[in-house]
Amino acid sequence: MKNSKKRKISLIKNLNKPILLLTLIFAIGGAFLILDASSISAVLTYGEDTYYFFERQLLFIAIALVFSTIIIKFPTKYYKGLSLVLSLVFMGALLIVYLKNSLFSSDVNEVTLSLFGGRFQPAEFLKVFLIMYMGAFYGSWANSKVHIKYSFFVPIILCVVSAGLIFLGGDFGSAAIMAALYALVFMCVPTKDKLFNKLKIIACTLLVLAVVVLKFAYLIIPESILTSDYRLNRFIYKNPCDRYEEISGYQVCNGYIAMDNGGIFGSGIGESVQKYLYLPASHTDFIFPIVVEELGVITGVLIIIGYMVLIFLVFKVAVNSYSLQNSIICYGIGIYFMLHIFVNLGGVLGIIPLTGVPLPFLSYGGSFCITVICSFAVVQRINIENNIERINRELQKN
Repeated sequence: MKNSKKRKISLIKNLNKPILLLTLIFAIGGAFLILDASSISAVLTYGEDTYYFFERQLLFIAIALVFSTIIIKFPTKYYKGLSLVLSLVFMGALLIVYLKNSLFSSDVNEVTLSLFGGRFQPAEFLKVFLIMYMGAFYGSWANSKVHIKYSFFVPIILCVVSAGLIFLGGDFGSAAIMAALYALVFMCVPTKDKLFNKLKIIACTLLVLAVVVLKFAYLIIPESILTSDYRLNRFIYKNPCDRYEEISGYQVCNGYIAMDNGGIFGSGIGESVQKYLYLPASHTDFIFPIVVEELGVITGVLIIIGYMVLIFLVFKVAVNSYSLQNSIICYGIGIYFMLHIFVNLGGVLGIIPLTGVPLPFLSYGGSFCITVICSFAVVQRINIENNIERINRELQKN
């Protein structure tokens, strides 16, 4: 009993307090921002009370905290087998979604599955599980003197298949993020293997080309092709208010109007005009313009700074890791978090094409909320093991 109590105290003591504090501030603060942004939509669109989305978001946070408690107690030495099994399970779920859409549904953009009366997105969970598997696999592979020839292709194949299934399912935004995420994690692996390093150069080149195409597709690809499909139409993202009647132009332009209404200090809590259904997805993908409209540009800047601090802290845990596996996993989680922020804010601000990607902590959504919070619990577990290893090494010196 005493040993169990000491272990609990030890786990709490070795948590990264700044990451924990920022995670709780973002999660709880985000829930209240969702309440404010979603109140009109809940009543007018769904016929529910104003607390409908807020209560569900709190439930998602509670579920995430329960899972996080388990994750914090779970040693990372078991990640390789567990993450592989879970990755295959969620890849199977994605395959089911694709087959269901192909055979029984006309909505090719539906990438969710029903579960316990709700819906979840397998892709969100798969992103983190594959980060964990890549870290565990390449951590042992890079440190091994002898390994099976071309064995490093195993995670690559899983990543390509996963991104491909999401792409075929019609979720181009998640597929793009997943491909970029895995390419960046792949480049974090230190090795002297010549073929592996050549593949890293290829991955880096493809990533740069993808960014160039994403940014300048409207100049490279003929307009007749871009206007032939509403998803490709999003690549025409410049001057959104001149394209107000188009989907991407309408959303981004209304986001501009919301931020212009807010100015430096905001119009006040609850005083948003654009959330009255002028701005679609005001509590999901486009919550940032509503926050700026009500709380001002200063609050928007503070949120971005908070994000940057959180990413820096995660990368710091990665640098301090004694295990290559844990270092790669932390880098992967930091990159995952950073990519979502960049793609969401880039689309909302009209810097890159709009892809419908949620903003971490602030956008409403169960799968993404649970995944983000649990990913930071993984970082906390790694931080705990870093501290324990550091103490053990110091004791050995003495």
